[in-house]
Amino acid sequence: MKYALSVFASLLVASTNFAESKGFTWTDADGEKPVLMFEGKPVLEYVRPKFDPSQTPPKKSATANPTIKVYHHLYDESGKVRLTNGPDGQFPHHRGIYFGFNRVSYGDKKQADVWHCTKGESQQHTGFGKHEATAEFGKHTVKVNWNGQDGKPFASEERSLTVRNSKEGRLIDFESVLSTELDKIRLDGDPQHAGFHFRANVEVEKTKGETYFLSPTGKGENGKEVNWVSGKGPVNRAWTAMSYVIDGKRYTTVYLDHPDNPKEARQSERTYGRVGTYFEYDLTKDKPLKVKYRLWVKAGEATQAECEAMRKAFVGK
Repeated sequence: MKYALSVFASLLVASTNFAESKGFTWTDADGEKPVLMFEGKPVLEYVRPKFDPSQTPPKKSATANPTIKVYHHLYDESGKVRLTNGPDGQFPHHRGIYFGFNRVSYGDKKQADVWHCTKGESQQHTGFGKHEATAEFGKHTVKVNWNGQDGKPFASEERSLTVRNSKEGRLIDFESVLSTELDKIRLDGDPQHAGFHFRANVEVEKTKGETYFLSPTGKGENGKEVNWVSGKGPVNRAWTAMSYVIDGKRYTTVYLDHPDNPKEARQSERTYGRVGTYFEYDLTKDKPLKVKYRLWVKAGEATQAECEAMRKAFVGK
């Protein structure tokens, strides 16, 4: 316990200890390619294409269409290594820092899948909220329509990301409010294609044998994953750490699920570089969906004590 508290204290101090005064800045904040910079190096990039169904590459499915959804890329502390994936590799429908559901139902038997987006669905950027950049953090809010097979929005989202830099890595807070004017929307899916996820760079597909997952119950074996399947498997984990290798260097992404988020949160792990959870939810006019997650991303490995300290910091304990 004393060690965990000392780790928490060091992380807290580190998260507000900035040797340089320049801090965070935005480039092209309201433009086509907003990028958050720290000390002149890229940190976070917002990918906001305009949906175009004709952009599906020849001989590939619509899941490889680069315009089907919005998401965020994350860079390492050098600014040279992009840690997240785009529409690349074996599973191009998993991209960056992303939120969505593959089994959506509403209205008169309408169905939508805003994860794969193979039948005309999409997530489309519709506007920006506030941009902030200080010595301590960078933040922006984006507005996104969730569109059905008919191309019409059935829900609208305000998605906010806040990044803090520290000697212990980067903290990324993800918050979302999803609303609808419809009477009811059923949000459902499966652990691999619904909820909030982090997808690492496509290079991890080549090094997946070196990926391992750390959780409150212990450290898994290299190349092994554990998932919720048909009512069996991990649920409601406070955190899961995914440790992976890109270009010969090990990184770790710690995924923290806030206790206020809807439950049951069903676990997703993939050794090719993805971690996330999903839940079921009935979205109504009077009951928007509000979620908040934190990612702690660092070079090297993380310990259980460090992850637990980060959890306490995240939930305010």
